[in-house]
Amino acid sequence: MNANIEKPLNKKPISFELSKKTCVRQKSLTHGLTWAHYRNKDEHLYYENNNQHTLSMYLTGGYNTFRTDIKANKGAPGKFCLMPKGADSQWQLGDTQEFMHLYFDDAYIKRLALSVFDIDPRTVQLPELTFIPDLGLEALFRHNMAAANWHTNDMQLAMEQVTDTILISMLKNMGNTKLKTPLKGGLSPKICILVCDYIHANYQRQIYLSELAGLAQLSEYHFCRMFKESLAQTPQEYLMKVRIGHVKNALLHSTQNLADIALEVGFSNQSHMGRYFKKLIGISPREFRKKA
Repeated sequence: MNANIEKPLNKKPISFELSKKTCVRQKSLTHGLTWAHYRNKDEHLYYENNNQHTLSMYLTGGYNTFRTDIKANKGAPGKFCLMPKGADSQWQLGDTQEFMHLYFDDAYIKRLALSVFDIDPRTVQLPELTFIPDLGLEALFRHNMAAANWHTNDMQLAMEQVTDTILISMLKNMGNTKLKTPLKGGLSPKICILVCDYIHANYQRQIYLSELAGLAQLSEYHFCRMFKESLAQTPQEYLMKVRIGHVKNALLHSTQNLADIALEVGFSNQSHMGRYFKKLIGISPREFRKKA
């Protein structure tokens, strides 16, 4: 007899979003990163991953929890599940269990892989994993995330740093950092460097798409498409990240007022800068300076 059908199942699974789960706490760090801590038990669920990837770890319980759509191991404290965007699954939950979800955007993990390992973002493919152990990741989840107070004023930056460490460790463990054959399409490495250097040298002013496309000797349409293929972000998103990096540096190492910083790095005004800063960093420039 298949050990994964020990409990009678509900006739119809219900959506994870509509389940009786308790959300113990939740914290959005940036536009592409969110943490959630849940408690649940005794439900037959289906999980639809339509918007983001999900990395999940059981904190307690889970011994009688298993997937009903495939044959797989049962849960337990410290076990991880990786559910890539677009992957659907069904689950039978056992006794009371607590687990944490890290939700992250596809663009975020690809940009992280590019910036840390200098690998082509198009080679980053996340596998579907069910109840696997990983002692290094477990330590990061338990001691740096589960044990932390997510809502104190000084936790935002620390949580972002630990989250990046978790995702980098995940990429290493999955073998995504190994060198792979370069893919066709996208910008050549030489053109990538040329365009990115140009943005870094001119970030303080308005940069026109026609300028960048001209450097690459491409139409604006094809340049935008190939830039995003190579760097997992649009030229505008890349420019905003460069500007926000300079804003962070000014907040840390100068006493300039926010309005002057905004104009100096190329934003039209302080409010314009603040919107992008909070979207990318998760807190306002003023809050960032206080915590620095």
